[in-house]
Amino acid sequence: MTLKQIEAFRSVLLTGTATEAARLLGVSQPAISRLIADLEHELGFDLFRRAGRGLVTTDEAKELFEEVRLAFIGMERIGEAARAIGNFERTRLRVVAIPSIAATFAVDFIRDFRVQHPRTTISLEVQATDDAVEWIVSQQCDVGLAHPPQGNPALRTRILTSGRSVCLVPAGHRLAKFGTITPTMLANECFISFGSGSVYRHRIDDVFRRAQVQRELRYEARTTDAVCSMVAASLGIAIVGPFLPKFGKRDGVVVKPFKPSVPLELALLWSAGRPLSAVAQQFVQAVSAHFKPSARKRRSAS
Repeated sequence: MTLKQIEAFRSVLLTGTATEAARLLGVSQPAISRLIADLEHELGFDLFRRAGRGLVTTDEAKELFEEVRLAFIGMERIGEAARAIGNFERTRLRVVAIPSIAATFAVDFIRDFRVQHPRTTISLEVQATDDAVEWIVSQQCDVGLAHPPQGNPALRTRILTSGRSVCLVPAGHRLAKFGTITPTMLANECFISFGSGSVYRHRIDDVFRRAQVQRELRYEARTTDAVCSMVAASLGIAIVGPFLPKFGKRDGVVVKPFKPSVPLELALLWSAGRPLSAVAQQFVQAVSAHFKPSARKRRSAS
C-alpha cells in the first residue's frame, strides 16, 4: 500500500469520479484507475463497483475512507506545525542578560526581534555575569548577553562591543567636580565593591593593589544596578563597567572617567555543548548586526 494509492482513493471519494480525481491530482484518468486497482489488490476487497458509466462506493470503502480522512487531517496538522515552526510561530527563545543591560540593550533587542518574529515566545532572565555563565553552560538559557569569561571551553563567544570602566560618585561629593578619577584620589574613601566571587571585583582590587592605595571596603553588592543604588544613597564610591543601567544616569549619581583604563567587553554567549536552535541563530545574527560599525554609523547619523 502506497501513499499515491491512498491519495487516489481519497480523491475519487471526494470528487465522485476517476476523471475529476485525475484532474485534482494532476495525473491521467488511467493512472487513477490503475492505482485504485492496485490498492484493491493489496486490500483484498473491492472499493468501487461500476454502475453504467459511474462508480458506486462499497461499504468497505466507506469504512476505510473514515480512517483515511482522519489520517489526512493528521498530515495536514503536521504540515501546519512544520510551517509554524519554520516561521518561528511555535518556538521559544530563552535569553539571560546581566542587570546593567537587561533594561536597555536586551529589551531593545527583544523588541526589534519581535517585529520579525511576532509569534516567538521570549523569556528574559536577569543574572550577574558569573551566574549568567552558569545558566548558559547548564543550557537553562539559549543565549546570554554578558561580560565574556576568559578561556571557558564550554562557551561560544561573540564579542559585540567594549568600553572603559567608570567611577560612580554620589552627587555633591567632593570628587564630583573633578574630570577624571584615579586610584590615588580614592585613598581611604568608602568604597562599594562587587561580591568577593566576582571576577570583575578582583580586577578592580588589583588596580588599587598595584597603585598601593587603601580604600575603606565597607559595602558589597551583587549587581551594577545595586551598586548604583548604593552610590545614589551616598554610601560610597564605586568602579563599574561601561554598560550602565538606566538608574546609573539618574540624579544622585555622577559618572566620571577612571584611569588607569579597565576595559570591559559585552558579548553574546551560548553553550558549546549543543547547536543553537534556528530561532536562537536568528537572534544572534540580529544582535550582531546591531553592533556592526556600519550600523552604528548609520544610527549616529540619523
